[in-house]
Amino acid sequence: MQPTPSNRDRVYKFLRDEVLPDPSQHGSFLTEDQVAERVGGTSRTPVREALLLLASEGLIQLVPRHGAYIPPVTKQEINEALEYRSFIETKAAELVIERGSVPVEAMELALKHQAESSDAGHEREFVEWDTEFHIALVRAVGNSLMTKSYTDLRARHVRIGIRALMNTPERQAAVIAEHQAIIDGLRSNDPEKAKAALLSHIHTTASGLAEA
Repeated sequence: MQPTPSNRDRVYKFLRDEVLPDPSQHGSFLTEDQVAERVGGTSRTPVREALLLLASEGLIQLVPRHGAYIPPVTKQEINEALEYRSFIETKAAELVIERGSVPVEAMELALKHQAESSDAGHEREFVEWDTEFHIALVRAVGNSLMTKSYTDLRARHVRIGIRALMNTPERQAAVIAEHQAIIDGLRSNDPEKAKAALLSHIHTTASGLAEA
């Protein structure tokens, strides 16, 4: 039986998954009372604890007498996140090919769900499956530290992914094609082909975010 999430965990998940990725919230403040009301069934103490945790992760800024500030996605955040992804994902591609643990099924399943959520109005779902596609690759390495360091940035990746779709909403079909090329590269067991497909995908994402 799964343990019941604490109120702090409920608030944290709500803010991380529902509020932080929402572009309309970027650049705004939230008070503890506002968060408690939106989540429901909780007091201000778990809200304060969740906000402190998010602040420690660099996702929000706590400003005395103003509340929790949700910063917009910045160019520095984009550049650093994509640079990090380039290092981690290309190394993951090398390792899963070397170890014979290419997660073709998991990545194809994520891609299938992503394609099914490519219609207008499903941008959040599209980006969530996009993130799961890449996490499946890193997870398949079997290195728990690598997996944790990557998945801990999931909220940041989703924020950036939604920003990318805002800038270039027509990119959904291209993303699906680029993801298929990554799978094909991994399936070929050619590390250079797989890494080239990954870097091309990340570079194209960066280009679409150049005006962020």
